[in-house]
This record gives sequence, structure tokens and C-alpha cells, in this order.
Amino acid sequence: MPGSNFFTIYLLTVSSLPLQMFLVPLFFMWNKLHLVNTLIGVGIIYVALNAPFAIFLLRSYIVQIPADFDDAARVDGASEWQVLTQIVVPLAWPAFLTTGLVTALNVWNEFVIATVFLTKPQLFTIVTSYQNFATRFSRDWGLTSAGAVMMIAPILIIFLLLQRQFISGLTQGGLKG
Repeated sequence: MPGSNFFTIYLLTVSSLPLQMFLVPLFFMWNKLHLVNTLIGVGIIYVALNAPFAIFLLRSYIVQIPADFDDAARVDGASEWQVLTQIVVPLAWPAFLTTGLVTALNVWNEFVIATVFLTKPQLFTIVTSYQNFATRFSRDWGLTSAGAVMMIAPILIIFLLLQRQFISGLTQGGLKG
């Protein structure tokens, strides 16, 4: 595409800027839009923060897929939609899984945005709730340990369930049965 190199540089630049640079103006804007203490408001911020990295990661993987697969499918009479859905997406499936896992881990472990934009206890994320186990002068180590296990367990289960797909997708290459 024309301008794709400029777009790639833009994505790299945006993803390298620190969040703290935008936190105060973003809070004031979100407050005027009544998006503070809403999951939709925090979700929009998470998407905006993680989209540049996800797009860059997926683009770098899809660019490496040989064009011979696309050309062979077009010679066989496949439309552009069929090339995308039957050739490119299955070959890029490991990249989609990896991008999804990395993005999910970023959102799951994110602390600053959840602390600033969510102040109602019923909206706290697991990370901000975990912080509440510590008081000013003490810490309940039993609750802290149980909370740590509850924080780690879903990520560990998801990774163990999808481990075979990661390995099979990485080893299959251009051969599809």
C-alpha cells in the first residue's frame, strides 16, 4: 500500500511514547465525556494503547508470508476474500494467538490506568483489588498469597490450553493438511 512505511513509523512512534505523558489531559477529557468510572472508558484507552503494537506485530508477521501462496490461490480462481480467509488467516494464526496473548497480558497486568480511571470498588480490576490487601502498616500474607494465585491462574490456564496451537502453528509453516 502507498504510505505503509509512514504508517509503520507512526505506529512505532506512538507505541514508544510513555502513558504518563497523556494521563492528566486524558483524565480531564474523560471526565468531561463522563467516561471516568466506566468500563467502556477504560476499554477505549486499553484498545488505543495496545492497537499500535498489535497492528505492528501482525503486519510484520503477515508481510513474511510468501506471496506465492496468494498467487497460487488466485490462479486457482480464488477471490480476494477467499485468499484472505483460506490462505492468509490460517497461515497467520500463530501471530493472532501471540498478539492476543501479549495484549491480554498487558491489559490484565495494567495498573496505572485502572487506578486513575476506576475509583469505584465494584469496578476495580484484579490488579487494583490485589493492591488493597496491603494496608499502611501491615499486610495479610494469607490473602496476598491467595490473591496472587487467583491472579496467575487464569493466565496459566489459558496458556496451557493454547500451548499446542502455538507450537503447531509455528511448526506447520506453509504446509497445511
